[in-house]
Amino acid sequence: MERRQLESAAADYPYLQGLWMIPLGIGIIVAGISNLQNRPTGIAAIVLILGGLGIAGGVSLLIARYYRDRYGSVTPTRDRAIRQGLALGAWIAVLFVGANEALFWSPDGPQCIYASAFALATLAYYAILVGLRPHHLVIWGAVFVAGLLPIWGGLGVDRDALAMIPLGIAAMVSGLLDQRVLARSIPVSTSDRFEGTRVGG
Repeated sequence: MERRQLESAAADYPYLQGLWMIPLGIGIIVAGISNLQNRPTGIAAIVLILGGLGIAGGVSLLIARYYRDRYGSVTPTRDRAIRQGLALGAWIAVLFVGANEALFWSPDGPQCIYASAFALATLAYYAILVGLRPHHLVIWGAVFVAGLLPIWGGLGVDRDALAMIPLGIAAMVSGLLDQRVLARSIPVSTSDRFEGTRVGG
């Protein structure tokens, strides 16, 4: 791999480590189930939460080892770190404003604005940080549209909690496709590991 191509790939490397979306997706799903009106209680709730955290934690350790052993490490430059901060800020802002259904929709309406806001926030995050890939548009665009469809009526207080289950699945699928992009853009060899690399973009 040429030096310029390697630097370009390394700049996006920390943000396309899509395997991290697996424990995140597990956490979102567990949070959704834990917030259902008829959620598990007692021992079942403890098993659900501790089991979910345990699985997510164990998977995270394996993922950290995989990226460290396969690619080495990359330290973003200050400009890149600022860009990441802006992307996270945009994600939080869009999700907070969009999910505040009282501003736009009746809480008893047939749409799930939380799901659409989550999708829009995620699209904004990727657009700012690494640029939108086709799979981002397909997955999160579909989630955005699904949230606006009048199919969520009758779920009451469980609407947003139930929506977190497909949101967690969408996050994991999106992350796996991010990982595919990463693997294709960085054909790793011994000489190409990013050990100690400092990059920006």
